[in-house]
Amino acid sequence: MPDQPADLLTAAAEILRSAATGAIHGGRTTWTLGNTLRNGSPVVVDDAAAPTVLIETWAQRLEAVNEYLTRVPPTVGLAVANWLEREAEIWAQCETTKAEIAPKGFKLSWGINTHDEALAVARAVLGQDGGQQ
Repeated sequence: MPDQPADLLTAAAEILRSAATGAIHGGRTTWTLGNTLRNGSPVVVDDAAAPTVLIETWAQRLEAVNEYLTRVPPTVGLAVANWLEREAEIWAQCETTKAEIAPKGFKLSWGINTHDEALAVARAVLGQDGGQQ
């Protein structure tokens, strides 16, 4: 398991991209809520008119799982993978950049970043620390 930030982010991006890409088939990249025809059980489908993927919730109290799945389709996984890869590039630059004394003195400033959040996502994807920082 990688331990350097850039490597951790890259590994998580690769896993997420592979899983998201594998979940795309027949051009279907999103999921929607629906119900089974027979008993009306809540389901998540990849296409309401002609579903090839159907995820059924057996208990009504678990319908929030279905809602979550519709909010995090493969397109979200690909977007997060892209973000993690970009954060990995930034981390790699941070690890190799050296500060120098400028004519007006030594100054180093960093803007707002999402490095900690990206690492939390990477750890969650990799099953480390429950995604915590």
